[in-house]
Amino acid sequence: MSLWGKFDSFFTDSSVARQHSTIRKIVLFLLFFVLNTVLLSTDFLPDKVSLTLGQVNDRDIVAPRTVSFVDEPRTRRLEAEVVSSVANVYDLDTAAAATAEDDVSRIFRAVRSVMADKLLQKPEERLAKLRTLLTGSLQDLTLVSLLSFSTAELEQLEENARTTLRKYLYRGIREEELDTVKKQATVDVEKLGWGEKGVAVLLDITQPHLRPNFVLNQKETDQRKKAAVKSIEPVRITLKSGQIVVRRGDVVTEEQMQMMTELGLHKGQVGTGRIFGLALYVLLMMGLMSAYFYRFSPEVFADDRRLLLVGLVIFVTLVIGRIGHFYSDFATPIAVGPLLMAILINPRAALMLAIVAALMFGLITDQNLRIVSFVLLGSAAGVFSISKRPQGNSLVKAGLWIALANILILICTGLIDEMEYQKILTDAALGAGGGIAAAILSIGLLPYLEQSFRITTSEKLLTLARPNHPLLQRLLLEAPGTYYHSVLVGNLAETAADQIGADPILSRVGAYYHDVGKIQRPYFFVENQANMENPHAKLSPSLSTMIVTSHIRDGLEYCREYKLPEAIADIVGQHHGTSLASYFYKQAAEGEHGECIIEEDFRYEGPKPQTKEAALIMLADGCEAAVRSIAKPNMNRIENTVRRIINERLRDGQLNECDLTLRDLKMIGDIFIRVLCSTCHSRIEYPAEAIRELERRRPRNGNGNKSSTEKSLVAMENKRDNPERVAKSSGSS
Repeated sequence: MSLWGKFDSFFTDSSVARQHSTIRKIVLFLLFFVLNTVLLSTDFLPDKVSLTLGQVNDRDIVAPRTVSFVDEPRTRRLEAEVVSSVANVYDLDTAAAATAEDDVSRIFRAVRSVMADKLLQKPEERLAKLRTLLTGSLQDLTLVSLLSFSTAELEQLEENARTTLRKYLYRGIREEELDTVKKQATVDVEKLGWGEKGVAVLLDITQPHLRPNFVLNQKETDQRKKAAVKSIEPVRITLKSGQIVVRRGDVVTEEQMQMMTELGLHKGQVGTGRIFGLALYVLLMMGLMSAYFYRFSPEVFADDRRLLLVGLVIFVTLVIGRIGHFYSDFATPIAVGPLLMAILINPRAALMLAIVAALMFGLITDQNLRIVSFVLLGSAAGVFSISKRPQGNSLVKAGLWIALANILILICTGLIDEMEYQKILTDAALGAGGGIAAAILSIGLLPYLEQSFRITTSEKLLTLARPNHPLLQRLLLEAPGTYYHSVLVGNLAETAADQIGADPILSRVGAYYHDVGKIQRPYFFVENQANMENPHAKLSPSLSTMIVTSHIRDGLEYCREYKLPEAIADIVGQHHGTSLASYFYKQAAEGEHGECIIEEDFRYEGPKPQTKEAALIMLADGCEAAVRSIAKPNMNRIENTVRRIINERLRDGQLNECDLTLRDLKMIGDIFIRVLCSTCHSRIEYPAEAIRELERRRPRNGNGNKSSTEKSLVAMENKRDNPERVAKSSGSS
């Protein structure tokens, strides 16, 4: 039982078998969705390790795939360094300078008021009074010194104190700068030239007011630190597939722990997010392909058997890609899937498969754009090379085209990536080998898929067209007239098929086998009777009709016996449709009981032709037989006969169920007329007297042999005078 037969038997046991093919489609979709997801997720479930921070590793741990991630420990250290380098933001407190100046003015006003008080005559009284006015502000020595200065000197001291305080307070003093500022202020005061007493007074007045007057702006400082952190590019690490993450004997660091976490190498760590994303990706790809078939290839979407084949080819392609990935991505013969699809389904489906296969293989190769381009463009080149109806060596040519495309793609992408020339040439050589391997693998898988899914490919048809096929050998030996008739019908059908968009190979091969049922009773058909008596002369018209029409059933039996494809069997069963055996019907109608004759009893069982190819063979069969019966064929007679046969089939409704148009019928008629006229051309009649005269005058050589020219002329004359004898001698030889 074929693969499809086993699949179909599962549903035939159910009450919803044949009525709900949607169930099959859903089952197929879910089946291959699960299979593809599991196959692609093997890299997402690597070997697990159990390591902790600071532990000594006992074996090399290798990255199972390429991954890029943010190194969080290094990024955190970099952020800390940047934050520490951001200076705090301070706001200048201008009120501190004003307050200091007010204090200086208060001190000197108090000194002037004490000195102006006439009631205070003694120095002790003045000092006591000043001490009460400036409680705790200044030292007693400073107060005594102030009372000793003149009014002019006091004004100068006050101005010097103000100037010193303004210089530093209006510029701003930070906490960390305070000691430096006080030292600098001392130097400035000493340069004023007041002597030891004046310097001491000024320092005692100004030093207490030299205080930090920058206030920390915490909000602005935090904002600047955040902005600095945002400007930092995170430290990213890219681990290549096969790169050693932790070497044997290393003490596991925080960075290495993060690497293993990103790779999903910890025990108990399951990348559920990645698995879910992969499942959605596969679902999207399969949904896209299903929508494509539904919209643009409805004949494929309606055929559950073909959908099963599509799913199987995709899965096999990914399995090949998975296996090839362990050795070399470029040597992987992944183009085998699109090649098989182009031959078994159609080129458009193959191009869609090439896109899906390239994108899914990209998951296996860590989204490597170079490899995705290699798979997609190489597969497309293979599909284009066999997109037309293939000949016997089409897969060999396809392999060479894929190899050439792979070489060009890998050279171009290698140059773009600025790779070393040696690496580019090595990859190109591997790609060429992968293209040839894809063709070889396709040749090996094709017969099994054809047999399992009962699909007729052009390669299989070309095999059936070989004259050494057992059934064609039987037809040649047992019904030679039918054999040569079938060859002529094949020539007509193939020539016309190429012009109207039908399959020329199927038309030719179908014509070769359309009359194989005549092997059962060859001499009941006029083309095989030669000079023997026609057996129908002794039979009733109804019996003759039964014998003649039975060659359809006999032909179908031979198709089953020799396991011919369904497409050929359909042509065998449809090439007469439900047409009338007009000769025997007319004979019966003119007989003694003609009024009792029922026309349906003299018609073939059918069905009518369902395809262009079957209809072509019906028309070619009728036209070839009718033209053969013309006594002296010429172009007018052949044209009238061909047009009559085509119009009769059209009026009889034999072409109602196929896709032929009136324009197609016009083209078919023109082609048949041209081919049949070239086949039935007139021949030169050689003069008999001239040949006999040459015979009398011919020179004899030493061995008594005739010249080659004389032999040819004599043979022609003998053939013209006695064709039956020549035919018998040819047959005996």
